[in-house]
Amino acid sequence: MIDRAYGALVGGAIGDAMGMPASFLTRKEIRETYGFISDFLKPEAEKQVYHAQLDAGDITDDTMEGVILSKVLIENNGFSESAFNEEMKKWAIEQKMLESTVIGPSTRRFLEALIEGKDPKLTSGKGCTNGSAMRVAPVGIKYYDDFDACVKAAAESSLPSHGSKPAVAAACAVAAAVAAGVKGGYCASDVLNIAADAAEYGEKVGADICAPSVSKRIRMIENIVDGCGDEKDISDVLDEIVGIFGASMFAYESVPVALAVFYAVKGNARDGILAAVNAGDDADTNGSICGAICGAYSGTKYLPDRWMDIVQKKSSTDFKKTAEELLKR
Repeated sequence: MIDRAYGALVGGAIGDAMGMPASFLTRKEIRETYGFISDFLKPEAEKQVYHAQLDAGDITDDTMEGVILSKVLIENNGFSESAFNEEMKKWAIEQKMLESTVIGPSTRRFLEALIEGKDPKLTSGKGCTNGSAMRVAPVGIKYYDDFDACVKAAAESSLPSHGSKPAVAAACAVAAAVAAGVKGGYCASDVLNIAADAAEYGEKVGADICAPSVSKRIRMIENIVDGCGDEKDISDVLDEIVGIFGASMFAYESVPVALAVFYAVKGNARDGILAAVNAGDDADTNGSICGAICGAYSGTKYLPDRWMDIVQKKSSTDFKKTAEELLKR
């Protein structure tokens, strides 16, 4: 169980760092610029405008926010909105995040409100991007043995910054998928059903906006992937799922794609990360979410030690120790 929790955290960081050079590039642009991404790469400055200053293996805000949420869960033995808001405000000021190009629009509004002393929930209902889904894996670890508490905490962690139906649903789906992986005993199809049920809960909690249903998209995954056939290459599967869902920062695209990749590779963390980052568009976040879900499911056995060592060094985080702390009661 500790290894699967560790796999979720370190897998998410690896997906983040490996997808970083490909962020917001099309699949064709990735092939032309990098070929098939199979390791950490330094961003090509002329192509990668968002992360051009970073180096191979560097993590982004995806992992940073997950570390913050882990800290809140550990220190408060569960989610605390006030503690989370305070830690995020501190991070934004110290790291000058509002001056950066890496945070999404929903997170930016959230941080601006915190710094200005306003209630971020007044505008969070507009947030339909994947910022809360990308950081939520620690919730799945903390509440791995209680799915009801897990999805409730996931929703609570999303609402301050990403309060729309699709955003809350996406966060709940990811947290529940991670929880199922850490708990163990489920097949990949079971994990999809658990994630879809969690997304339905999130859709009841989040603010109503014009957007596709995350839960309905998750329930489409098996038919889409299975319809590709057993002999098809993962690239063909990516063509299908990205062509149907998209792979952008919108929660209703990002999370279904990450879960579809998880299902396609049967939870293999290495294969899932590589597929997700080569899907393009919001590659670092999709890689991070898929890496967390796959890592929770298969643990660290498919992840090269070098990859794990690099992201822990780059992030100055001992993810195994963090996993152990999150599992404590």
